[in-house]
Amino acid sequence: MTNRFTQATVLGLTLLGACKHDTKPAGGAASGSAGPAAVGAPSAGAELKDPNGDCKPFSDPSITKPPAAGTVFGNGQTLSLEYDGSKSEASSSLFYRTFFFDAEGTLRPISGGPFDGMTKGIFSTNAKVFESNANGRPGCVKVGTVINTKMGSDGMTGTQVPLGTYPIKYDIGK
Repeated sequence: MTNRFTQATVLGLTLLGACKHDTKPAGGAASGSAGPAAVGAPSAGAELKDPNGDCKPFSDPSITKPPAAGTVFGNGQTLSLEYDGSKSEASSSLFYRTFFFDAEGTLRPISGGPFDGMTKGIFSTNAKVFESNANGRPGCVKVGTVINTKMGSDGMTGTQVPLGTYPIKYDIGK
C-alpha cells in the first residue's frame, strides 16, 4: 500500500463522514425502499432519529448494481456493489462509511474503509464490526469516491463525490 493510497483512504473517509446530500433516490434497490426502518425497527417506542438525512437512501446512476435489499453486514458477510467508473478518476477506489440506529433510535457512526476493487466493476468488502451495540440494529452504508486529490502545504485535499446511501442491518459476531 503506497503512502499516497493511505492518504487518499483517510481523505475519502473524512470527506464521506462529512457528507450531506439532497439527492433523491434514483433507481436500484434504494428506490421504493422505506429507508432504514425497512431493515429493522427501533426498540419498543423508539423512533429513528436522522435529522440531517444521513441515512436517506439514494443511488447514483453510476452504481449499476447496488447492494441487495436487506443486506446484513458486520460479521464477515460480503457487501458488494457494481460501479461503472464514470464519476471517478483512473485508479480510484470507492470508500464506505457505516452507521446504525441505537436502541433509542439515534444514528451512530461505526466505521468505514476502502472497498476492494479499483476504477470500475465490482467493489466489495467483508469487514467485521467488533463488539458493538449495532448487533441486530438497522443502519446504512454511505458510498462515495474522491476526485481531484492533490498534496499541498495543507496536506491532501480532494472533492468527495457521494454515490449512494443504502439501508443495511448489522450482525456482529462474538
